[in-house]
Amino acid sequence: MDKFPRQLTSSPYISMLLARRRSLILLGLPLFLIVLLFSGTVNVDNEWGHRLDSLGDNFKAGVSYVTGNGTVQVSYPSTDAATNSSSLSSVSFPSELSSGATTSTVRTKPYARPGYELPLANGIPLRIMALGASTTRGDSPEEGIDNNGFRRPLRERLTAIGNKVNFVGTQRLGNMTDNDIEAYPGVVTATIHGNARKAVPKSKPNLFLINAGSNDCFQHVDIDNFYKRYDALVRYLLEASPRSTIIMGTILPTWDTRFNGREDVWRVNPQIRRLAKIYKHQELPVVLADMQGPDGIQDGNLASDGMHPGTAGYEMMATKMYEAIVEADARGFLQPPEPVQGILDDGDDERKDEEYMKWLEEKRALDNATAIAEQKEIDRMLAELAKMKQENADGKQERRQKDTRLRRHPKMLF
Repeated sequence: MDKFPRQLTSSPYISMLLARRRSLILLGLPLFLIVLLFSGTVNVDNEWGHRLDSLGDNFKAGVSYVTGNGTVQVSYPSTDAATNSSSLSSVSFPSELSSGATTSTVRTKPYARPGYELPLANGIPLRIMALGASTTRGDSPEEGIDNNGFRRPLRERLTAIGNKVNFVGTQRLGNMTDNDIEAYPGVVTATIHGNARKAVPKSKPNLFLINAGSNDCFQHVDIDNFYKRYDALVRYLLEASPRSTIIMGTILPTWDTRFNGREDVWRVNPQIRRLAKIYKHQELPVVLADMQGPDGIQDGNLASDGMHPGTAGYEMMATKMYEAIVEADARGFLQPPEPVQGILDDGDDERKDEEYMKWLEEKRALDNATAIAEQKEIDRMLAELAKMKQENADGKQERRQKDTRLRRHPKMLF
């Protein structure tokens, strides 16, 4: 019996199988250890809200988007330096697009925006009021300017991701369909505040885009106390439309020599940035859109007057506004607008509705005029019929009287 196993293992085929088995064991053991090691160090949770709810609280919120390798780039403007520079930070954490990503300490609230491609705040309508002066209006000496300014490119971006947009205001300017606005050329911040008091209660926007202060600089209006006037405007807007979020933009550089406002611009913008810090500390729904800095509006983006942007400059303003709105969404600020009779969710549809109402009013006026003319004709016909009836009655009466006379005096026939 002892010889049988020795004979079996001495077979060349069996020996070959045993040798291969030993090789596989020796080769597979290190691979198994490596897999075991890495499987214990990577723990990926693909649910964004649940994952981020458990992360730290020292994240500086900003604008985020998913890159090709699954990391999230978070960009936010710096409000520390007086040189209008903006800083860029990168935060990496697990996502469905990356494997083996590591976690970083981020914000305490769920960050519900994995990219720019999603509708803001689950697709709520955005009722937007652009407040300001000539730059908000889209004015520029550049040839072919259409006065849509930053509004058209911004509107196109917002509607492209799935949000309905309706610009509101008491003025209309630009060749875009939804061209309502609340801006006047040459006005200072105090005047913008006064205009807002007349316009905001009528429309109750849920998003304000403020670009105010340039004319304070050009007119050199109490620059050291500019922040007081700006703060009064911001707090009024939040009070007058409680569901609103405010995007406050720093004002653009200028190289104009007629009004010499450049120095005052560099004194005003730090005040706006400091206000942004105050509002953030107070947890108010206000987000800064820093228009200057390395990726902002430069002197070369201004038109020939050295004050207003050219077409490319307005496009850059739209980008800055858009990034700030996305940040506002990420911070949970955006709320549905308060219902206001006569204001639709979509400004383009509102214009179509206006065209229909204009046609309806014209039709009603025409129908009314037709009805009046028809009634006059009916009244005329009734009068003629009544006259004819009366004439017939008079004729019958006359004939009866004549017949009566003839019966009494037959000889009258001859």
